[in-house]
Amino acid sequence: MANAEHLERLRQGVEVWNQWREKNPEVKPDLREANLTNTDLCGANLSNADLYGADLWGTDLRAANLHRAILNEGYLRKSDLSGANLSEANLHKANLGDAELSKTNLSKAHLSGADLSEAYLWASNLCGTDLSNSKLHQANLSETKLCGANLSNADLCEANLSEASLYQANLSETDLYRTQFVKASCVQAVFTGACLEDWNINSATCFDGAVCEYFYEKAEHQERRPREGLFNPGEFAALFQKVLDTVDLIFSDGIDWQAFFQSFQELRNQYADQDLSIQAIEKKRGSTFVVRLEVAEDADKKALESSAKELYETQLKALEAQYERQLRLQGEQHLSEIQRLIAAERQEKATLMGVLTTMANNQGPKYDLSNAQFAGGFAETVQGDQVGGTINNQAAETPSLTEAAAEIQDLLKQLEASNPSPTQAQQTAYLDAMIPPTRRERFIGALRAAGGAAIEEVPYGAVLKALVEGWQRPKGGI
Repeated sequence: MANAEHLERLRQGVEVWNQWREKNPEVKPDLREANLTNTDLCGANLSNADLYGADLWGTDLRAANLHRAILNEGYLRKSDLSGANLSEANLHKANLGDAELSKTNLSKAHLSGADLSEAYLWASNLCGTDLSNSKLHQANLSETKLCGANLSNADLCEANLSEASLYQANLSETDLYRTQFVKASCVQAVFTGACLEDWNINSATCFDGAVCEYFYEKAEHQERRPREGLFNPGEFAALFQKVLDTVDLIFSDGIDWQAFFQSFQELRNQYADQDLSIQAIEKKRGSTFVVRLEVAEDADKKALESSAKELYETQLKALEAQYERQLRLQGEQHLSEIQRLIAAERQEKATLMGVLTTMANNQGPKYDLSNAQFAGGFAETVQGDQVGGTINNQAAETPSLTEAAAEIQDLLKQLEASNPSPTQAQQTAYLDAMIPPTRRERFIGALRAAGGAAIEEVPYGAVLKALVEGWQRPKGGI
């Protein structure tokens, strides 16, 4: 329990309290388990004070001096600690949920097991802080200094770390689901074992020297990357630096691929000087798709994203109107049934087979996805490593025709898992998307080395032949 004399002096006001502290510097205030809810302690000198288990709910502690204070298991929910000095303070298992901690000095503080859910920590100093096993769900840590901080096993789901400095921070086994890392500096930070599901990084996020032996793409240690073994030094940083200069188009209600490809053609015409290309197509949970566009370094990403969405919606409405006219010409007059059929058509086009049908039915190679990668359920196993939704294909010497056909067969087994009876055009479209230019010369070499009769004898030989012929045909359009 708190020392009655100390507690009474504090309740006389900050001015009286600070004068007493100044005259008695050797005294360490004993305020254990004190009830200080909604108390005005702005600017109070509480350095080295023992506030173990104290109730500080809604307390005004702005600019207070809490250097080396003991706040273990303290209840500071909704308290205002902006500008306070909490350096080297012990906040183990303290509740700081929804607390105001902007521009607060928390350097070398002990916050292991603390609850900072929805706390506002803008521009705070957390260098060297122990935040292991803490809860920072939806916390605002933008522009914070986290150099050398221990965030291992912390819950940072949906937290905002934009423009934070994480030099040599330990984020191992940390949950970073939907965490914002825009413009964050993660130089030499450790990410081994972290969950990186749907985290948000951009071209200004720096991973120079970042350390990661493996990570998980899904919660609860699901979808480990790499699936086996460990990343070599530098591979993790190289993997995520690939998102530099990109724009993510998010389609949360599914996507009509015909409308998308037609609108993308118009987008490229509008931004002819930007050298737009599709870097990745990813299937997320439910019916959500993310199409990542690679753009020029100086591109106005916000304007480009807005134009892409506007063009897509225009094409979508035009195609639906066209389909409605066709249904009416076929004798369908009921509006509800027309809407149902349009919805069914759109749902069909939002699948992997929708992509392939759009590509396969195209007259000529109009949709060139030769550099695009498919992830999130499109490709589960490929020759090489698939890491974080990006397929890193391994170069090798030219295979024999039999070996090339075997690789083709392995890839087509994935397609057949989604569609047991794909057409040859759909098979070719799928392989065209899955085999990037870095590996195509191997297949071309295998075909050139074999005779025409030999091609007809191997499984999927006709598909391989059509595929190679398509690669060698001059491409036009997009």
